[in-house]
Amino acid sequence: MFPFKFAFAACAALLLASPVLAADAPAGAPPGHGMMRGMFTPEERMMLMSDAFTAMAGMTDEQRHAYRQQQRDRIMAMSDEDRAKFKADLDARWNALPADQKAALQAKVQAFIAARRAAMGSGGASAQ
Repeated sequence: MFPFKFAFAACAALLLASPVLAADAPAGAPPGHGMMRGMFTPEERMMLMSDAFTAMAGMTDEQRHAYRQQQRDRIMAMSDEDRAKFKADLDARWNALPADQKAALQAKVQAFIAARRAAMGSGGASAQ
């Protein structure tokens, strides 16, 4: 009888915590996607994408996937202090860009996101 009570209590706790967990997720993001969305501002993400566009030019799909995974792993492995320095560098680089380059980068990122969403179809998957 004890395992049943334990399982019931665990299920009840999970159901009670679900609204809290859902509230923490970014709006419109499917579960499990965009794990770094809350970690970086939109401008910082644009600088990361700019770096990725440059680094991945001419790579195969497999190489791109490996590069993105390597970058994710590197960022997730950073200490809070290292991540703060990394974010400060991204912010400084963004702020140093002239307005026309910022606009061009924003347009390029938006076009990339639109193309990814169109390629993924209406499956509800987000490319951000």
